[in-house]
Parts: sequence; structure tokens; C-alpha cells
Amino acid sequence: MKLQCQVEVVNRKHFSLDVRPKNKYLKSTLALGKEPKDDKGYFILHFSTVNKQGTKYRVSDMKNVFVKFLNEGKVTLRFTEPCHDLCIRSEVIQLKSFMRLLQSCITGDSANVKLSELSSLGLVSKDMAPTKLTINNRSEFPAKGLPRTLESLYIVGLNLCNFRRDILLLNHLAILDLSKNEIEKIPPEFGRLPNLCELYLSNNSLGQKEDFDWRWLLGPGISKKLKLLDLCANKISMLPKDIWKLQNLVTFKIDFNKLERLPPTIGRIQTLRYFSVSNNNLVTLPCSLMQCRLETIDLSSNKFNSDTVGAKMANYTPWELCAHTLVHIAAKAVLRNKLYYAPNIVPYTLVELMDNANMCVCGKPVLNNARFIIKEFQLKDFFRVVVFDNNGDSSVGFECFFCSPKCYAR
Repeated sequence: MKLQCQVEVVNRKHFSLDVRPKNKYLKSTLALGKEPKDDKGYFILHFSTVNKQGTKYRVSDMKNVFVKFLNEGKVTLRFTEPCHDLCIRSEVIQLKSFMRLLQSCITGDSANVKLSELSSLGLVSKDMAPTKLTINNRSEFPAKGLPRTLESLYIVGLNLCNFRRDILLLNHLAILDLSKNEIEKIPPEFGRLPNLCELYLSNNSLGQKEDFDWRWLLGPGISKKLKLLDLCANKISMLPKDIWKLQNLVTFKIDFNKLERLPPTIGRIQTLRYFSVSNNNLVTLPCSLMQCRLETIDLSSNKFNSDTVGAKMANYTPWELCAHTLVHIAAKAVLRNKLYYAPNIVPYTLVELMDNANMCVCGKPVLNNARFIIKEFQLKDFFRVVVFDNNGDSSVGFECFFCSPKCYAR
């Protein structure tokens, strides 16, 4: 049996010599086999990217087996000769199968166990765990499912209508490209992928249904790691207010959609640097965008019109815009001081209130969602590179919220 994994080899003699080892995990293959002329002689061969000849460890020389973290995909095998510890990391199900077979060899309960002999064992290129896979045709999907070791997956132009659920098992996946398909929805479990950094979903059918579920984008895993999101050429008409939870997002592309308004909370993504929202139906922009340190913003081919400015100017007095209840004042204090809050600490209604908080033109939180005015600002005063097509005039109406009469008077 062969196990694709990552192995760190620790030489225990280094500790007695006070030598600090410079070990690290390497992509490896562990092969469990038996001696040609000894039915009870079992061994483990360790192949790695730097040791393609392999190192042989006899099972009879195994001193300890540490399986405390087996459910997390981690095991350590300790040998007396040589004095090595094999620290193994692998996919949980495969590792458990390997350990059950190893246990049978150790206890002698191996009557029905079929293992290869030493002469037939070797490392070939296909034994190394694949980390990148490109599928250009439906017939190219692996018969046994997608390898759990994948870090990059490209499934482009296959006109897939349904999201493949075996992608949810790829915990090492960092880059996923599902462009040019016909995917309409993504399961909420997708948000649990712990290492996804780049996601390409352009030219699909996301947002075709009115009750589009955005939970897949706001899961605990993807919201912490995602740096690039491409949603171009879909049918999206509205973004969720919770989009600000993508706290490491650097590049966001949502061109060629049906957006009429951006969520006021989008400016709370402090890491956002490249934002492209061309060829939509935008009329105004949220003032929170002025707080982002955007290097490039593309607003071409929208419906910005100066006639919308001024229509909201006289509807409210400064006190109507800024006066709040005690709940709003307390919530603003929590947000301003960046205090931690969660549903197990405060009621969920308050969590939802603070999650959907807007931003004042000064950058402070505002809990007033209904009352705002529209003011014109020059885009070039806030963003380094602006792509805009309004005959040289870069002024756009911003939906402005205010935290105090002082900010309103500016």
C-alpha cells in the first residue's frame, strides 16, 4: 500500500549533540511492503522529492506510534534503528486506512493482508501527490474523484450547470477557476474551504434567481483567506451587505452584471486595492469607498448622472441624519473601539445591526441605514487610477451618511 503525504524526518541524535535540526515537511510517499523470503518481515519505504531512492524502515524496529491527532491527519512513527521520527501529515481517511494496515502488520494479524514485495516497490511520477489539475473535457474527470491534495483546479468552458460537490473536500485548494460554465448556485459548505485564495467564477449564471444565496462567500474559512474574487459576466443584481467580512480581499472584479447599487458596507474592506465594476447600472457610489486605499477603480459604462445629485439634499435636517437611539450610540462605541462581539455575547439582532453598519464620510461607523444625502465628489481626489467615461468629468454622486452635524456641515 502506498500513502501520499507530507513527512518530516527528525533525527533524534541531533538533540543529544545539541544540534538544531533544519527539518521541514516534504511531499512524500510511504510504501508498506514485506520481505521477499520472510512472511513476517514488514517494512516501510519512505520516498520524497529529495530522496527518490527511498529509505527503508523495518516495522520490527518501530518503538512507538503516536496517534493522538489521527483525526486531524497527523501521526508520528518512532524507530529505534535508525533513530528517526517520521512526522506524517496526510488526508484523514487515507491515513486511517494506512494505519489500520500497519497495525495488522505489527500485531501479526495479517493473514488476509496482501502487500507487495521489496523488488516490486518503487517510486514513479504518478505516485507523487498531484497539486495542480486542469480539466478541458468532461471525460477528463478522475474516475476516483478529485485528488485531495490539489492546490490549483481549473475547470473552464465545460458548460457545467451544477457545482461539483467533491470540490468541497479539497482542503488544500488555493486557486479555483470555474469560469465559462452555467453554474447558478454554490452550496453554503463551500465557505468552509480553509485555504482558498483566488476564486474565478466569471461567465456563469450566478444571480439568475432572485433569492440568490450568498452564504458560500461568507463562510468562516473563505472569508479569512480569499484575496481575489472574479464574478464578471454573471447576472448579479445585488451584493450582500456582509461582503465586508472578506477582510483580506485585494482584487474584486464584478464587471458586466446588473448592479444598480453597491452595499454601503463595502468600504469596510480595508485591504481592497483593485476594484472593477464596469458595465453595470450604477447611479451612485457609497461614501465608504472613499475610505478604501484603492489603487485602481474601473467605473466605465455605468449610468452615473448628475441629475440625481441635489434631489436628496433638502429632505433631511442635520439632526434627522445624525440623531440616534441609545442602542445605536452603544453599538457605535463597540465598532469605534473595535470590541469583539458575537451572538453568544449579545443578542443576534444587535450583531446584525453592527454587521450592517455604514460609514460616515469621516470613516466612523453610522447605524442609520435609511437616511442619507447624495453629494458630488471628484474621483481623482480619492483614487490613484480611475477608469471612467464621462467626457473628462470624473465627478460622481456619493451616498453620504453622517455621524454628527459637524460632518454634515463639511
